[in-house]
Amino acid sequence: MSVADRAEAGGDTCQAGYDAQTKAGYHAKIKAENRARIIRAARDLFLARGYDKTSLAQIAKEARVSTGTLFKRYPSKAALFAAVTAEQWQLDVEYAEAPPPGDPRYGLDHIGRDYACLVARPGTAALCRLIITELPQMPELADIVGTGFAIDRGPFFDRLRDYLDAEAQAGTLDFRSADGQTQPASAVAEQFLGMICSQLLWPQLVRTDFVPPDPTDAGIVDEAVALLLTRYRTGS
Repeated sequence: MSVADRAEAGGDTCQAGYDAQTKAGYHAKIKAENRARIIRAARDLFLARGYDKTSLAQIAKEARVSTGTLFKRYPSKAALFAAVTAEQWQLDVEYAEAPPPGDPRYGLDHIGRDYACLVARPGTAALCRLIITELPQMPELADIVGTGFAIDRGPFFDRLRDYLDAEAQAGTLDFRSADGQTQPASAVAEQFLGMICSQLLWPQLVRTDFVPPDPTDAGIVDEAVALLLTRYRTGS
């Protein structure tokens, strides 16, 4: 094979590789767009009609995808609902990972502000009300939504728990209960998030006319941080 032939052959190979990458990128884009439409359609229909009265066929129609495409990604309605709730708890936060241990006031302040913005997102209270209303009749949702604040907080809760564990190991926090027993970091995480939820989320579950405070209001998180540090900071 001449040099020219080899160059041409190499060019064909490169072009084939480029075409394959372009095709793969196109399919990935379509896949992502389909997923976004499915999640958005499912959330809107669940909130408008309820979980029980919403079918996967209705969601597929609303999302403008085939039922085959929908079932391939989400084989059951419970799996799709899990994806909807997980999406609700995704947020661009300041720390993709927990802050380094050593200054619990700094770390809890930043994590608390991220969480305040998270629970105040539009639709969060409505999803929580939906779960509370339908869970007794839909036991298959129990494993999906988990326990705690009526909706799964997923990786966010894990991030806070791991951060509190790191602070305890660094000796800055000591999670002893009133009777002197050591509490797990997960229990303290529940306490911290509960103080924030009590002002931003929980009142919305029973009062549809409740207007929550601005999640950027420093006072809400400041109080939660101060109470936690007063209770658990070593040397306090």
